[in-house]
Amino acid sequence: VPYVVMHWRAHSTQMNQWARYGADVVGDVIAELGTAVQGALVAGVAPECILVDPGLGFAKEAPHNWALLAGLDRLVAMGYPVLVGASRKRFLGELLADTAGPRPVDRREDATAAISTLAAAAGAWCVRVHDVAATHDAVRVVAAVASAVDAGP
Repeated sequence: VPYVVMHWRAHSTQMNQWARYGADVVGDVIAELGTAVQGALVAGVAPECILVDPGLGFAKEAPHNWALLAGLDRLVAMGYPVLVGASRKRFLGELLADTAGPRPVDRREDATAAISTLAAAAGAWCVRVHDVAATHDAVRVVAAVASAVDAGP
């Protein structure tokens, strides 16, 4: 049975207080995930069953989430399949805000599909989304382009 080791520092009622990182948020998250992975291994979880999730939105502000997405290759280099759950998250609503405020949750699907394709291209094993069909189509498009690049002229 797969076991997801997700980065988080506190429950939702307190997590924003824990959104403090050094200059390298990706390194901090990798180090904390590494500790959690070691705990899972000691508890008897088989290494081949472990997945890691950077925990976008959990004890993280928008700049932390963007840095983690930009550094997904470093998370992939941990050697465990990476799960990314960015679907409809608050940082997307903030990015897409207009004069009325943050983009409503039900209007964040295009941004979710964009992140999902970038995550897949960076080597993520899985993305957690709400609109599976749209995300599936977007990832297939990126995979087709990647195949064409790999195939050459």
